[in-house]
Amino acid sequence: MPVPEADVSSISKGARVAFTVPAYPAETFYGIVSRVARSMDAKTRSMPVELDVANASGRLAAGMYPSVKWPVHGSQKALLVPLTSVVTTSERVFVIRVREGGAEWVDIKKGATQGDLAEVIGPLAEGDAVLRRGTDEIRPGSRLNVRVAAAK
Repeated sequence: MPVPEADVSSISKGARVAFTVPAYPAETFYGIVSRVARSMDAKTRSMPVELDVANASGRLAAGMYPSVKWPVHGSQKALLVPLTSVVTTSERVFVIRVREGGAEWVDIKKGATQGDLAEVIGPLAEGDAVLRRGTDEIRPGSRLNVRVAAAK
């Protein structure tokens, strides 16, 4: 299974990895990282990793397409924001932080997604207010009249 280049440093032999397959979407299976290729695929910028999976029941079959939950642990602190907060243009990826009633574009790196949330890495701090629906039409310095949404 390919692991994105940005995450390979966190994959270690012997790690327990959870995955699902479309045939059994409500069931989680587990495998153990047995081999890491240590050779990057130039086209996909990913590295093959093999898992050993116990399949005593025979329910898993060759050719099934797993959705893997890689146990990656980055060195940078990441925050979660709504997917709709992340703005992607041809020049940058950013969120709009509300600072003193004005819009501030904050460049971020988008990480993994979890449902309707995206992991973001950048100069944000826990508690920073970001717009739920970002757009490049809201220019830096624009005055904002915002309503604070209750946390879920």
